[in-house]
Amino acid sequence: MIHQTTFRDSDKPSGSFFKRSLPRRFRRSNISIAGCGQVGFVMLQTFPDQHFTATYRPGADTSAKRSAIAAHKARPLAIDLNCKTGLLRLIAVSNRIVWMAPPNAQTNIDNTLKKLVLWAASRAHAFDKPAPRISYVSTTGVYGNAQGQWINEYTPLNAQSDRAKRRVHAETQLRLGLKHGVHVHLLRAPGIYGDQRLPVDRIKNGTPALIAQDDAWSNHIHELDLGRLCRWVNYTGGAFEVVNACDAKPSKMGDYFDLVADAFQLPRPPRFPREQVKQMVSPMMWSFMSESRRIESLNQKKLGFHLRYPSVADFLKAKA
Repeated sequence: MIHQTTFRDSDKPSGSFFKRSLPRRFRRSNISIAGCGQVGFVMLQTFPDQHFTATYRPGADTSAKRSAIAAHKARPLAIDLNCKTGLLRLIAVSNRIVWMAPPNAQTNIDNTLKKLVLWAASRAHAFDKPAPRISYVSTTGVYGNAQGQWINEYTPLNAQSDRAKRRVHAETQLRLGLKHGVHVHLLRAPGIYGDQRLPVDRIKNGTPALIAQDDAWSNHIHELDLGRLCRWVNYTGGAFEVVNACDAKPSKMGDYFDLVADAFQLPRPPRFPREQVKQMVSPMMWSFMSESRRIESLNQKKLGFHLRYPSVADFLKAKA
């Protein structure tokens, strides 16, 4: 159950912040990408005529990141998304927000997205204008281990890893939008791949896979399709949407590695039983290999979205 949330003084931006005029360089963007990483840059490349703002965290590589964003004719914005000033600045310049920044892994309680929703609602009320539409890139890890069964957007959540639990917490905060007139979309993505995001080094290093009877089912999505879907859902989604941002053809993980190995003319990974592989891979890799689910996206179809690459095999065929 979602409870009515009241604004505390610490949660409400001052009216003076919102009502004073902003410099021309801070005019509101069609889409702001909060936490612009690889998928964010794919969006910039795919939609060159879109008016983008792309945020990045101030740091040692500030100049390089700023130049890379500007090279795509997007507006660079150096802000700390965990800081009140940074969040308010993002809200002030945005009509639409695609949030790609991961939750803070250093704390179990991160209320950044709760503040984002509440402050966006407060700003909308101050100006009597719609709040920014927020699309959040989550993970299919929130479903946990389904033992290879089919799941969809209406399957109950069962997060098991700490990483997935942080995503559930983030999604819960964003659901506050339902009570405050902020349109929110949750896009749950599985393994993301692309030209530079295939497990080629893993295969070259001979990292093992599971034998067929122990292997886990999984889905994937190409970074281009994820970027396209983020934009599509933000424009076409309703007041609240949950979308499994995945391909339409799940496969066993070992078969995925074999497919990539064959495409690059590399030896296929060796396969071992579950207990042996668990001792041979990192804990993070094992967390992926130990959860098995086949994912269907009912809401991609409802929203009329069509994948450029319905499967990894389709991508590798097009790339050949």
